[in-house]
Amino acid sequence: MLKIYYRIWVSLFLKIKLAQNENKNASLILSLIVLSATNIINILLIGILLILVARIHSNVFDMLPVNKTIRNLSIALFFFFSNYFLLVHNGKNETLLTKYENQNIKNLGSNYFIISTILVLLLIFSTIAFPEFFNLTVKK
Repeated sequence: MLKIYYRIWVSLFLKIKLAQNENKNASLILSLIVLSATNIINILLIGILLILVARIHSNVFDMLPVNKTIRNLSIALFFFFSNYFLLVHNGKNETLLTKYENQNIKNLGSNYFIISTILVLLLIFSTIAFPEFFNLTVKK
């Protein structure tokens, strides 16, 4: 599973690097930001599915600060630093690039981001369009 994640990051990094005119530092930061945003989107999707379909309610956010700005920043920084230590720390990005650059599937990272975003939007719009399916109708 981690190999797939590495390949997604390498694909995303190479695409961003090409768009940034071979600027490696900017590409590294932007790829971490996009990958972290995609991770947040996927966690949001899983959370919405657990609440709507499985009826599992979790109070995970009670552990985080009450201020919404600080809470959201904490979540974003958690994913950013997790990706940093997983992909970049101690020059691991160079190792990953040499290992997976030749195996690069074009647009793998872009497709991962686009599909994740479409799935969340589709779920949100379906709950708005069909609230009775998710037992969200307002009782009068």
